[in-house]
Amino acid sequence: MLTSEWHFLKQHKMILVVLVMIALIPAIYCYLYLSSMWNTYGHTDDIPVAIVNHDRPVTDHGHTVAIGRNLTHNLIRTKNLDFHQLSAQTAHRRLQTGAIYLIVTIPTDFSHNATTLLGPHPQTMKLHNTLNSGQNFIVSKITAGIATNITAKVTQEVTQQNSQVLMTALQGATTGVHRAATGSAQLANGVQRLQQGTQRLQSAIAGTHQTIVPLTAGLTATNQGLTQLYDGTTVLTNSLTAAHNRLHTIQPNTANAAALARPVTAVSHDIAKVPNNGTGMAPFAIAIGLYVGGIALGTMYNAGDFHRKPQLAITWWGSKAAIISVVALLQSSLLFGVLRLANHLQVQSQTALFCAILLGALLFLSLIFCLRILLGGFGTWLISIVLVLQLASSGGLYPTVLVSPFARWLNPWLPMTYLIQLLRSAISTNVATNTAWELILAMIIGFNLLIILKFHLILKRNPLAN
Repeated sequence: MLTSEWHFLKQHKMILVVLVMIALIPAIYCYLYLSSMWNTYGHTDDIPVAIVNHDRPVTDHGHTVAIGRNLTHNLIRTKNLDFHQLSAQTAHRRLQTGAIYLIVTIPTDFSHNATTLLGPHPQTMKLHNTLNSGQNFIVSKITAGIATNITAKVTQEVTQQNSQVLMTALQGATTGVHRAATGSAQLANGVQRLQQGTQRLQSAIAGTHQTIVPLTAGLTATNQGLTQLYDGTTVLTNSLTAAHNRLHTIQPNTANAAALARPVTAVSHDIAKVPNNGTGMAPFAIAIGLYVGGIALGTMYNAGDFHRKPQLAITWWGSKAAIISVVALLQSSLLFGVLRLANHLQVQSQTALFCAILLGALLFLSLIFCLRILLGGFGTWLISIVLVLQLASSGGLYPTVLVSPFARWLNPWLPMTYLIQLLRSAISTNVATNTAWELILAMIIGFNLLIILKFHLILKRNPLAN
């Protein structure tokens, strides 16, 4: 028996080729799937992110404070993410469509609030981060982590700036105290000279009968002593006042301590919040489930056979399409019921979700039966390869910016790409997907037209087939 099997394979080399191609499927699967996402986290610099800067620079202690401008400049130069400075309107439009994955917004009072941290009314600086986790749950976690790092870097910069203000104030106070010491020395010298002048004046008065010159000298010395005393008193007063003014700008209140401890806070907003990982992965899982279900039906049900000789290709196709459509409807209903009742999947639109599932089932069944009917055994092999390509390149797990260039190029050519767009819209993002609906309908019609054409060629080639 073993010998006869090998002899049969030698005579039917196409079967041997098919077996070899089937053996290649695991290797092809691993290579394409793993290579497409081999180093996804090494390409985070390709994730598009917008920065919207509304900050207005201010002047503080003679220095221009423009933290928003500096932050924007530094972020655009960084390699953590692909930052682009955009207007608020453009950024939000791109975030909704999935063209970008994060918006960092710097408010108008950002720099101003940085200068209030040591004053009587400290104001916390706020960075606004807007996410769209519905577009891709994994990327939302990556961008949220980097947004936290941005907040930490700004906090460090503000802390350094206020430390410099503190050091300057302390240095000014030190200078004032030093000048006060100098004034105090001048004051002491003035007192000493005043005493000397007084003594000489007393001596001159005692000897007025001798000469008037000592009296004049004594008055002069006294006057100089009084002048120096006044100058010393003035320096001392001015220096102590300057030192007080320097230190008075720093408020030692509890609110200031709290503001200095946490000068910058992040305010996050998710326009399509995904409550958990299961919801984020649902579009990809649904698409895979529908394709695997299509493979199972394509294996068990032969749409190329007939039990009564067809007269027309359209009636042949119609008889098979009716059965397949009923199975697609049953498939979709059961899947929708499990998602809603068992998984408790929260969605934006139940109707849109069911329609997307039904359309996806029809799409993959049309594709699978088209490949099998048109290409036979090779088509069956190709069905598995198409599955692998869609797993790697449809953007269901990672966005295209993180996968290999080949997967990125292949993405717009895959049916699963557009089905995932429909499912994401129905589940979380609620964005317009007219193009995806139209393309999927066009593919369903195109695959079925090819099946009808194949049936027509079979009937024309062998009209007596039964």
